[in-house]
Amino acid sequence: MKAYVVYQAGGPEVLKLQELPDPSAKKGQVHIAVKAFGLNRAEAVTRMGGSGKAVPFPKVIGIECVGEVIDCPGGELPIGQTVAAAMGGMGRKYNGSYAEQTVVPLSNVFPLETSLDWVDLAAIPETYFTAWGCCFEACKVREGARVLVRPGASALGVAITQIVNHLNGRVIGVTRSQHKVDKLMKAGMEKVMVSSDPVADQVLDLWPQGADAIIDTIVSAASLKDDLKIKSKKGRLCLAGSLADSYSTAPAANAALALARPSVTFYSSERLSAKKDGPKLQKIVERVESGVYKLHTDAVYGFDDLIRAHEDMERNAFAGKVVIVL
Repeated sequence: MKAYVVYQAGGPEVLKLQELPDPSAKKGQVHIAVKAFGLNRAEAVTRMGGSGKAVPFPKVIGIECVGEVIDCPGGELPIGQTVAAAMGGMGRKYNGSYAEQTVVPLSNVFPLETSLDWVDLAAIPETYFTAWGCCFEACKVREGARVLVRPGASALGVAITQIVNHLNGRVIGVTRSQHKVDKLMKAGMEKVMVSSDPVADQVLDLWPQGADAIIDTIVSAASLKDDLKIKSKKGRLCLAGSLADSYSTAPAANAALALARPSVTFYSSERLSAKKDGPKLQKIVERVESGVYKLHTDAVYGFDDLIRAHEDMERNAFAGKVVIVL
């Protein structure tokens, strides 16, 4: 099979496309033919060495994919079953999705019934799992909620907007990129604020009572200070992302927790499991199929163009999900 292997930390050029032996699954694992996968900034962090000893090289990175079952030695899933796979050490503890085939623990393989094509299906798992967890598990978002997303110009920001809009809520996105504003407004945001500075005064002009929920994946001392000013009296602040667990030990996060506990929470998709979260993903997929959630996928690349996709991600070119199709 073809796969991209990272042998040492560096720029997009360290992704080396080569032939590897086909993997094989043991009981408790699933062998998947990868059809497409979403691109994630966490993968760029890993590629650059930001995951440290948690991801030793060489490694095939990639934390999610969609595809079909080639083999499931335990018999839990039939051959040919459409599945998504996400997290659970994928692309970190073991080789991930930047390949034509991958082997994933059964606990992180989600069987799906869907009419979506591979490109649309691949735009969903990691992004919508995180958006759902931030909205409902961390922030307890309800009908008509006012939600601020920082940064707004991300696949997560767009997915959160779809979920909140379905609840007749309102979303403000914060971005540093003026050229992304139109795309984010079309995705359903009420307001997009272009700024690298604090925005609390602007937000409170629009929402004098503050935001019911703030979802922050920047998690800096400056952003947290601003978030706490924006948060309504009963509002909740979620520090989010696939690496959110590591934020809980950061000085800025500790300061926020000391000031606002228990209204400051963390959400990490590292905790996903098929048993617990499988029905949730099926529901999300059905809402995409019915048009309730609109994907607003920003770019699609072929497998041979994965390096270029990483280059464009480093240029901060995207305002929404990026999908790689095999």
